[in-house]
Amino acid sequence: MDIITKEDFNELLIKPSPCISIFMPTHRFGHQVNEKQDSIVFKNHLQSLEKQLKEKLLSTREIEQLLAPAYALYKDEAFWNYQNVGLAIYLAKDFIKTIHLPYVIEDALYLNDTFNIAPLIEAISNKENYYVLTLSKHDAKFYQGNAFALSRYEVVGLPNGMDDVVQFEEKEGKQLFRQGSKGGSGSANFHGHGEGTSTDKDAIITYLQEVDRTLFAEVLHDKNSPLLLAGVEYLLPIYKSISKYAHIVDEVLTGNHDFDREHLLFDQVKELMTPHFTRLKMMALNNYHNQIATALTASMPETILPASRYARVDTLFVSKGQHIWGKFNETDGGIEIHKERQPGDECLINRAIVNTFTHGGEVYCLPQEEMPYDSVIAASLRF
Repeated sequence: MDIITKEDFNELLIKPSPCISIFMPTHRFGHQVNEKQDSIVFKNHLQSLEKQLKEKLLSTREIEQLLAPAYALYKDEAFWNYQNVGLAIYLAKDFIKTIHLPYVIEDALYLNDTFNIAPLIEAISNKENYYVLTLSKHDAKFYQGNAFALSRYEVVGLPNGMDDVVQFEEKEGKQLFRQGSKGGSGSANFHGHGEGTSTDKDAIITYLQEVDRTLFAEVLHDKNSPLLLAGVEYLLPIYKSISKYAHIVDEVLTGNHDFDREHLLFDQVKELMTPHFTRLKMMALNNYHNQIATALTASMPETILPASRYARVDTLFVSKGQHIWGKFNETDGGIEIHKERQPGDECLINRAIVNTFTHGGEVYCLPQEEMPYDSVIAASLRF
């Protein structure tokens, strides 16, 4: 469920100047889609961009060539009809890349020597995935989720419910048959089993064992992401007791979820799973605070920028939506910081992010209230 892959990120690091970064809040539905508001905002960005490029003394032909893919995107109605709530567009010579984001971002346009990747950090750093299995006697559904969404994961052979798992007697003993849309074809006769009888309980166990066997064989045999069980309350402890998967979480979501839509199920799951997909971030923050009295932490850009350049930043923390404008000379480590953006300035937070990722460090984008020392940038250093 990666929103942006490592390959995507690396692709954004190697493009020649000028590099154009456009960020927009977008709309999935409503009158804004019908009235094409998002594409109109994008066109306005392109018109502003033309003026900036002329000020940089690019020729008319150079500007037309640079912006041609962007104007083609503006005319692509199908693209604008299927948006998430945020959009990043990166443009350089013979290059355009769009990234749909599941969170709202500030509308902005940047023209610099490098791309601005800071608004992507929330997606990059929230990379912990998890699974959800919903169970009832009538159905079993499997989902994969992250911090932003939950999506159905179709598993070949996963039973449709108890009626898709049948046992019958043969001379050699019991044999398992499957029937139904996911379980193959074939017919078999049920032994009678009423609710609460020992036969019924055996059938439930057989059904849950087949769910677990299928999931383990098709998906989970080489995974270690947490699995949340959701469903009818009495089924969940039975499933956990027979499952081969070692990473089922203690939390459960009870109730019948056979007909829950993905976004409604996600709203219930998110609260339970937040500690799991924020685990790495909390470990990184704890490590920072444990070393706060040593030389292995920093919260001043004058220290962090040179450290990021020379691969000394292990973990970088940046405040969401914040900028530090100025110039950084990577040759001698000289740094200028300005209160307001001046011509030729770049966002030094973005520069630190690029350097940290390039040298294998981790970056976390935090709300201001979670930042160490109430700073807008902080780092745990390697040495």
